[in-house]
Amino acid sequence: MPRRKKCRWVSLELPSKIEGEIEISADELEAIRLADVEGLSQTEAAKLMGISQPTFHRILKEARRKIGKALIEGLNIRVVGGEHIMRRFRCFDCGHEWEEPFGTGRPEACPKCGSPNIHRIDAGRGKGGGGGGRGRGWCGGRGRLE
Repeated sequence: MPRRKKCRWVSLELPSKIEGEIEISADELEAIRLADVEGLSQTEAAKLMGISQPTFHRILKEARRKIGKALIEGLNIRVVGGEHIMRRFRCFDCGHEWEEPFGTGRPEACPKCGSPNIHRIDAGRGKGGGGGGRGRGWCGGRGRLE
């Protein structure tokens, strides 16, 4: 038989009404979902998001801080855009361009005209043209001492 619950002292006043809001980014919300809802380890969740584990930890820590503040201070939580990694596609029949998030599979047809004649137009992960692929680090080889 389990023991009875002990009374606990809590010195916290609950907010009487909600005033104001706090913004949480989409990647912070995704970190909360993966770690706290899905129960994944930080390493597993970071791999799914395509980031390092220390970066995932920083995002998760900030998201938890914001959610805690919203609960304690009675703030609304508003989800705002973040750094999303998207794939760009173009229909070569009608010229329509659109983005799809990674992990959703390749679209079978253009959402505008239904043509299967679609192709990726981004060079790699991320919006735009990708990293160039020169393999010279973040500065592209400029400013190196030789």
